[in-house]
Amino acid sequence: MLNKLIKNCIAFSMLAILFNPNISRAYEYEDEGLMRKAEEMYQAVRITCSGISDEISKVSNISKANTAVTAVGTAASTGALVAGIKKSQEEEEIEKLIDQICKAGGCTAKEVQEMPDEQFFGILQQMAELYQLQKRIEKSKTLGNWRTGLMAGTIGTNLASAIMSGININQSELIQHITACNEAVSGLEDIETELKKAGISPIQEPIAKNINNARTWCNKINTKDVEKIENRMKGVLGTSVVGGVIGIVGTGTSAAANSDKYMAVEKKVRLTEDQKKTEHALNTTANVMAGANIATGVVETGLNISLISLTKKLMQQAERCEGALK
Repeated sequence: MLNKLIKNCIAFSMLAILFNPNISRAYEYEDEGLMRKAEEMYQAVRITCSGISDEISKVSNISKANTAVTAVGTAASTGALVAGIKKSQEEEEIEKLIDQICKAGGCTAKEVQEMPDEQFFGILQQMAELYQLQKRIEKSKTLGNWRTGLMAGTIGTNLASAIMSGININQSELIQHITACNEAVSGLEDIETELKKAGISPIQEPIAKNINNARTWCNKINTKDVEKIENRMKGVLGTSVVGGVIGIVGTGTSAAANSDKYMAVEKKVRLTEDQKKTEHALNTTANVMAGANIATGVVETGLNISLISLTKKLMQQAERCEGALK
């Protein structure tokens, strides 16, 4: 009888606890507070991690534009080198013609150099080779002008490349943004654990699912990848500056080699050996400079392509995170 009475009391107490509105409400308030805390932390992550893809996109767009600019500069340098090589070939033919003209006039190179202008043209005006010589010198001068103009063009492209890469060098704000996002996402770990202990699963509650998605997709971005962007941009900037200097020197050298001092007909045929060597050295240097600018353009292009690839990877990661937070 006593045992039965005890059992009835226990059963009655359990029913009282179960249906007591105050006790039931206490459990409800406990879960409600946890859910509110989870929602606040999730919203903080949404705010902190938003906009990262847009920032990375700006870096990517500048890298793409820089690649296009560099391609123009490389093409100009290639054109300058081709023009320079053809000019050198013309100069060789001009040398041969000058020798032929001198021999036909019954004089030596030294005598031609010492002749008064009137006597010199009196001997050469009747010679067919003179017309050919003039045409070749004109062609050589035209090629020289092309080389000079194209080399001058590379100064502008290198300057533009340097400015664009300079814009992208400092990515400290992006690094801070990504770091804040990563820290906010890491803070979800504790609340996710609390939700699991409370028996709240991602299947039952949207907030638990959202937190799980944020933890899955928003901890992928590595700030070291952003530091790689900075380092590669420094490489592009340095290469652009070198390319610009080469362009300036190359343009000046090409213009000097193509000046009337060496290209006027009456002076061309009367150059001393030292002057010929100087002219040859100037042409060779201008061609070397054009070739060097091609090399810097190739390096810049390679760095920009790697930047585009890296920013694409980062942007995909950021977009996945932002998509999971919607």
